Amino acid sequence: MKKIVVFMLCLVLLSCASTRKSVQTISTNDSFIQSNESQSAKVDKVIDTTKTENGKITITEIEFYPPNGSDTVNHTPAINVGGVDIPNIGNIDNAAIKSIKQTTIESESETKGESKESSSTEINKNESAVANTEKTVMIDEEPAPDPYKWRYIFYILLVGVIAFLYLKRVPILNWIKTIISGIRKVFLFFL
Repeated sequence: MKKIVVFMLCLVLLSCASTRKSVQTISTNDSFIQSNESQSAKVDKVIDTTKTENGKITITEIEFYPPNGSDTVNHTPAINVGGVDIPNIGNIDNAAIKSIKQTTIESESETKGESKESSSTEINKNESAVANTEKTVMIDEEPAPDPYKWRYIFYILLVGVIAFLYLKRVPILNWIKTIISGIRKVFLFFL
């Protein structure tokens, strides 16, 4: 009989045990980004600033005879010229010209020059990114508790108590009789 009670007690304890579910997740991400950008530009400008100047000067000398009647001693009589056209001077009418002398002076000058401009541009870009991500997830999951768990335990204990009372009914009934007779003696004593 004791073996049956111990077996039932073990069965009750094992049936109420809940199992746990454990999940472990480990994830590692490594990222490495490197970017190099280099740009270089050099500009040289050479400008020729040579100056060239040309000049031309024309000198015209006109010599006239003195007017008629003033000094005619050693001179030939003046002959009036009618309509002489000289470039850049104009028209001369009715004048006694002794001589015309024209002198042209030309000049040319050259000034050598050079202008230099230099510019340099340099662009450097460096980008570096390192990412290391570690993720560890540990989940301990328990199943949802049974809402009727305590009801089952109560019924099993009730069956166990009834079985115990049935098997040990004679000594228990004798024990109950002695307690009730003791209570009756106490009530009779006060009455």
